[in-house]
Amino acid sequence: METVSCDYRELIAYSEQKANKVVLAELAHSRTTLWCLRPGQRIEPHVHAGDHVWVVLEGSGEYLGASSRRPIAPGSVLAVPAGEAHGVVNSGDTGLVFLSISAG
Repeated sequence: METVSCDYRELIAYSEQKANKVVLAELAHSRTTLWCLRPGQRIEPHVHAGDHVWVVLEGSGEYLGASSRRPIAPGSVLAVPAGEAHGVVNSGDTGLVFLSISAG
């Protein structure tokens, strides 16, 4: 398997209907996805078997944790352990773009 390299800015793609995911790489032990959300779009809290790391690249919103909400903006890094509910809402007025790296 070869190293994957890209400029995320060239891959941003929004959907009018829902949060849009662009799979950047699927490796043996991880998946890297670019998530693109228009204002008001959300990913409902959900649970995965593997750990997740989110890195916010553009826009702003709120992280929806199991029992709390917290603001997110460019530079925010969230490390979510396996089995913990997590979601997001774009509460800003521009597109929210974040990188999701999931293990497992």
